[in-house]
Amino acid sequence: MQPSQQLHAYVALPHGVSASQWEIRNRADEVPDRAPYGLHRLSRYGVTPAFSEFSFGRRAARIAGHIRYRTGDLEILETVADRAARRASDIVFCYDERTGVPAAVATAIRMSPPVVTGIGWLTEPAESPPVPRGLARYALARSAAVFSQSPPQVELLSRAWGVEDSRLHFAPVGIDTDFYRVQPWANAGTPLVVSAGEDVHRDHALLVQAVLTAREQCHGLTLELATALPVSSPPGIVTLHTERLYGRMRDLYRRSTLVAIAVRPNVITGSGLTVALEAMASGRPVVMTDNPGIAHYIRHDVDGVLVPPGDPDAFARAIAELARDPDRARALGQSGAQRVRAEFSSERMAEHFASIMHGV
Repeated sequence: MQPSQQLHAYVALPHGVSASQWEIRNRADEVPDRAPYGLHRLSRYGVTPAFSEFSFGRRAARIAGHIRYRTGDLEILETVADRAARRASDIVFCYDERTGVPAAVATAIRMSPPVVTGIGWLTEPAESPPVPRGLARYALARSAAVFSQSPPQVELLSRAWGVEDSRLHFAPVGIDTDFYRVQPWANAGTPLVVSAGEDVHRDHALLVQAVLTAREQCHGLTLELATALPVSSPPGIVTLHTERLYGRMRDLYRRSTLVAIAVRPNVITGSGLTVALEAMASGRPVVMTDNPGIAHYIRHDVDGVLVPPGDPDAFARAIAELARDPDRARALGQSGAQRVRAEFSSERMAEHFASIMHGV
């Protein structure tokens, strides 16, 4: 892309994410990319990013937390507090609705330049509480551009939330493929399934059940699961990592035979996609729930194995078959590693985002 002009974008990061701290941790090889979501790469495509970087006092922080709790994590007080920095930019970029909905609402009272926002968690309007639903409708109508990383959610935003096609975009997820480099395969031994995730859409109970069933066909199979969610699991078969592993996930990918991601049936969320792409970039095959939109990222029997939602027996068969067929597992892993680098890198994602902003 050859932009006609350089845009100055205010990037509204979500609560608890600091670009300066992220860069320090990246230099220490703890987290991918120099900036959250790889958004420093925007500068290569005609967009100069300025990341939100401010903090509240204790009392204001409590008020902000209360507002987030009441509004479904919308960062309303944060938007008001940093209005001067926003006004100094050509455009405001928000990765998801936590920052995007308040920013778009702020355009109506001249507190913000045009807003480009991602949407990751909105479902059917009837499933959203009244206050978040009303704010989302108001914000979506006033956003300069709206994107989603889930193809079915793009359709949902058009059909159910009334976003015009001219303002609606699909921007695929991307990851740092240098950080998640292809891992060598460990010596043959006990087959290991790896998984991770903490959002409400994960179905770790089904995953554990599937691993226990797969052990009947694949002796010694074990699971390592990185999550802070409550999980009932038998000791000696399932190892839980309850702290965030960040870059240490690479060691789990290195030791894994395959990476399995069980997600509850749904039609819009991209839950698990980041973990899936990290695993593919690492050269490991993925077994994942075949919710709508997932096949855009993982091609069945090419990059991994997709199984029907809510079917622990099918999940168990897919795990056992891959664990018992290392040649097939390696072939799927190799295909996935090549595809992520060609289509789903954070470099490609930044290029997509920049294109959207230049089109506003």
